[in-house]
This record gives sequence, structure tokens and C-alpha cells, in this order.
Amino acid sequence: MVKYGVFLGCFIPFRYPCVEAAIRKVLDALGADYTILAGYTCCPEPMLTRLVDPDLWLMLAARNLALAEEQGVEELVVPCCGCYESLYEAEHALEDEEKRDQVNQVLSKLGHEYKGTVRVECLTGILYRDFMSKLEEMVSRPFRARVAIHYCCHLFRPRPGEDIWLKHDRSRDLVRSMGAEVLRYKLERFCCGFPAFQVDPEFSLRERLAPKLASMRAVGAECVVTACMACITQFERGQVMLRRYGMRYDMPVLHPVELVALAIGVEPGELGLEVHRSPVPQLVKRIYGS
Repeated sequence: MVKYGVFLGCFIPFRYPCVEAAIRKVLDALGADYTILAGYTCCPEPMLTRLVDPDLWLMLAARNLALAEEQGVEELVVPCCGCYESLYEAEHALEDEEKRDQVNQVLSKLGHEYKGTVRVECLTGILYRDFMSKLEEMVSRPFRARVAIHYCCHLFRPRPGEDIWLKHDRSRDLVRSMGAEVLRYKLERFCCGFPAFQVDPEFSLRERLAPKLASMRAVGAECVVTACMACITQFERGQVMLRRYGMRYDMPVLHPVELVALAIGVEPGELGLEVHRSPVPQLVKRIYGS
């Protein structure tokens, strides 16, 4: 059996412990051999960090990968697409022996060495690739809702020779297999606006998030599902902030693993869904009656 290591990143432990609870519940139910990676730092953030200091970005990511190796991890499972992009692209960059030697010269001062033995994969990819048939058998309370999936930008980072749509399709099929009706909408590939929020919040909300939400609402979506923690933050915080412009959507936002946990019978009260800033508990009550 593969030894998985779960990289929780920054947002999950501090802002969305409900997602960590769902990860643990699902992996435990599947009987997966996993550990929560210990001692890690920020992935680091995949866009701004590389723009400011690409060497620092690679060094921090390499340290996280080295920690995974030291903790006996064969496959580093990443629930957040942003963290996935950063760590996967670091893994790919460090295939260059000269670059890896340079990085290891610095890591050695911290007592670490990256050997290139760990593989990075997103959580939805692992659930589909290794556990899909088992999960389908475990569905006891289907998630009966009309779902709009936000396929976050970072998800489109294929390995060499891999179909760019592979992770997109696996995410859709995973959600659908849990009983949800997955809807198509016009702005599926439209950015949620999180990167722009750091520079121009009004543009981010009014010109990116609001059109995205309007497109979802137009097809009758009852909730948003996305595997990026930054995107979840943008959808939840952004909906609250859009009220100042007279726009109200009240769209629940979930991570796919929360949906999976609910569908396989985990009680909502065990997940702590009330930490969401969108009406997730109300949606769950409508679907399950409690």
C-alpha cells in the first residue's frame, strides 16, 4: 500500500479545519495508510513568491518535499490546488540535477536533503485514481444537490504527457459519483478573482467574482465546489463583501472532500461546517434534514 502524506498548507488548519476533519474522516474510512505532514511551512504561495524571489520559492518548496521524504512519504497528497501547483512545479524543477545540488547545499545547513523520491498529487486525483470504486460502494447518503464546480486555475498543471483536462475530468466525475448533479455554466474557466484581490479588491469582486457567481446562478446551481483554498476564501469572503455593491448571492461553498465525507455517511456535526462563511450548514440541512 502506498504511504501518503497530507500537506495541509496554511488555510486549512487556520481558516477551514472542517476540510481537515473531512480529509481525516474520508482517509480513515478508506483504510488509507497516511500521515499528516509535520513541520512544514507555506508551500510557498505559487504566484507572488515566484515573482518576487524564485530561488526562495524553490528552496521553501524543496524543504517541504524533503520533510515528506524524511517522514516516509511516497506520495504527497495536497488538498489545495494552489499548494499542489507550487509543490508539483518544484518537484518538476528539481529533476534538474544541477539545480537540485544547488538547493541541497542550502538545505544541508538546515539538516535536510531532497532526494527526488516523493511524488506530488492533488487530493481529488488520489481519491479518483486509487479509491473511486470503493468510494462509490460507500455512498450511503448521496449529496443530492445541483453543483457548479469551479475548476481552479492551478488544477491545469499536467505532468509531461498527461492530458491537461485529466484533473478537471476526475474532479467532475468524483463529485458526480457522490450523487451530485454537476452543471455546466458559461464561465467555468473564468478566474474567481483571488489574485487580483491583492491589488484591486473592487475589480476582483465586481469584474471577476460577481460574473462567475451570476453564471452559476443562471443555470440553477445550489452550491459551489472547488478544491482551492484561496478560491474558497474568495467565494466566501467575496460574497459577503459584494453586499456593499448591492449584490447578494448566498451561495454555499464546499471543498470536494467535504462533499465526499457527507456522501459516505459522516455526520455533519463531525465536520464543523459552521466555520464556513457561506450557508453550507443550511444546504446540508436541506439535503439531509439535520
